[in-house]
Amino acid sequence: MSCPKCGSGDVMLLPSNEFACKHCGHKWPIPQVDYSWVEVEVKKARLFERYIDAPIETCERLLAELAKELNERDARILAAKILLMRAYRRRLSQSELQRLHAEADKCFQ
Repeated sequence: MSCPKCGSGDVMLLPSNEFACKHCGHKWPIPQVDYSWVEVEVKKARLFERYIDAPIETCERLLAELAKELNERDARILAAKILLMRAYRRRLSQSELQRLHAEADKCFQ
């Protein structure tokens, strides 16, 4: 951590929840931590549980459902994960396994 004003690394934490530079005396607040990622991870876990056994077999349909609640990147990753986990949870023939893997690959295109 360094002072945003003078660049000194000689910084201390004050009881008022501020940082202070010992060199120039500049004070600045402690940055707030963003915990919104936790809500997204919980939402993804719930969606995974909801759709892991759903009868949706194509990436497009699964993406359409997931995109209602997630951004496109997260929806694509989760859709591929769901399709791949289905492949491992079921006892599938080699051709069915390859079909699900190919469908999961479509999620990234």
